[in-house]
Amino acid sequence: MFFCAPDAIDAAQKPLKALFLTGGGYHDYEKLTPHLTTNISQLVNVIFDVSFDLNLLKHEKFADAYDVVVYDVCFDEADSTLLENPLKVARNGKPTVMINCAVHAFRRSDKVREWENCCGMRSKVHDPYHAFVIEKVNKTHPLLKNFPDHWETPGDELYQTIEMIEDAQPLLKVKSPYDGREHIVCWTHNYGRGLVFATTLGHDMKTAQSPDYLRLLANGILWTCDKLGNDGKPVHGFEAAK
Repeated sequence: MFFCAPDAIDAAQKPLKALFLTGGGYHDYEKLTPHLTTNISQLVNVIFDVSFDLNLLKHEKFADAYDVVVYDVCFDEADSTLLENPLKVARNGKPTVMINCAVHAFRRSDKVREWENCCGMRSKVHDPYHAFVIEKVNKTHPLLKNFPDHWETPGDELYQTIEMIEDAQPLLKVKSPYDGREHIVCWTHNYGRGLVFATTLGHDMKTAQSPDYLRLLANGILWTCDKLGNDGKPVHGFEAAK
């Protein structure tokens, strides 16, 4: 009979530690951030440190203590030195999650194109706020095993896809109710040695309150950290903490 040493058991149950960077204009991050972090922590074994201060990125080792970095930000401006560290950290293999306006962020920075390369998609504008139906592009991907084939948000901003970066893998798409064009709203991407999960969904609480959306974000965090099984469930030890 095989027995696990107590230290091995404790290590297996150790939660993922995530840095959740947030803030900026156009969104109610004071309401969204605690809602997202609290509810995701009830779905999978992860704990969050939250920062509304992007000056944290000026420190070269800002992400060393974390398993994954989550960006839910909407700042228009950032000097080039502010983005050098997060781009380097992601390229070097740190799991990265991009939520909603993070894909539109830093548009006035001289490094915005490289930020878009990290995100995995170029997008500059969005449709008017509207309800729309989301469909799966890749029905077999573990991230979407528990996501409905057709899911409707009662209201969100549909970000227009200009270009998917090479190697980005679309997961969810939307046909615009505004002009009929099709846009990718969720995908995965390799940026250097790092895995990136991104979704443009989640402008406000209408989408953020959905259990399906919360599960999608939770799975995205697990996937970037290689803690999501092929069955779409957390690997052992990374289920919601009891």
